[in-house]
Amino acid sequence: MKTNRAARFMTHELAFAQGYVRTPGGFRHKSFVHRLAPGQAVSRRSGRVGIVDLTTRRQVELPAPVVPAQDLSGMGGGWVAWADWTNATGTPVSSFLTTWVVPPPPVTQSGQLIYLFNALEDQAGDNILQPVLQWGESGAGGGNDWGVASWYVDSSHHAFCTPVIPVNPGDTLIGELTLVSQGDGLFNYSSAFQGRPATALIAQGLSKLVLATETLEVYGLTKSSDYPDEPATRMRGIDIRTGANPAPVQWAPEVMDNPSFAEHTTVVSNQTPGGEVDLCY
Repeated sequence: MKTNRAARFMTHELAFAQGYVRTPGGFRHKSFVHRLAPGQAVSRRSGRVGIVDLTTRRQVELPAPVVPAQDLSGMGGGWVAWADWTNATGTPVSSFLTTWVVPPPPVTQSGQLIYLFNALEDQAGDNILQPVLQWGESGAGGGNDWGVASWYVDSSHHAFCTPVIPVNPGDTLIGELTLVSQGDGLFNYSSAFQGRPATALIAQGLSKLVLATETLEVYGLTKSSDYPDEPATRMRGIDIRTGANPAPVQWAPEVMDNPSFAEHTTVVSNQTPGGEVDLCY
């Protein structure tokens, strides 16, 4: 097991040298990762994803990728512990809020990247929208400190994000996902941390997002002390609405196969508002 983890870490180093960066959707070449400027939004039109200027409504031309798109999911890392719930009510999720506290920093630094977030995905798992707390460096920026950003990642290997905004241990975060509008079978959503407008990301023209998750995702972690110096992050105050009504949430706890450090998920409460899922490490 130790050898396997070390091999994955060395593979990460090779990926970095070839211009790949880490996102909440795994490794993507940096030419597929796009930081949004103020006044820009993600837009899907006729099945293609891009950036639109919200003032002029003009599509912003994306730089041409410098390498072919490829799946690097085998690079190691990814979702470690999470809980999910699928909305089968027939009424779209209108809002999804989660409150958590920025943990203390990890005791050791191994070039690890830690993500903690609530998120919404479509049924096929092709689109994910998420307000993300991170420790480490990602395609959105950051380093050996905590920061927040919103991300939209799709199955065409593109990833869109807001720049990382620093936060401090002990800060209270409220990650909020909102259905802004809908029409012609398409849905417009926003992702942000409340009170931090620079983290706002609008994604337009998506299919309906039906899968809600509370997730711990990691890359390049080599030992248990690479995790925050506490036993768990409490994702609490969970409030999911379908239309104007509280959603009938029943969280399903999930964990990766053979977790290295006994990571797991504990569902404390399915209540909404007021639910809690603990991501334990």
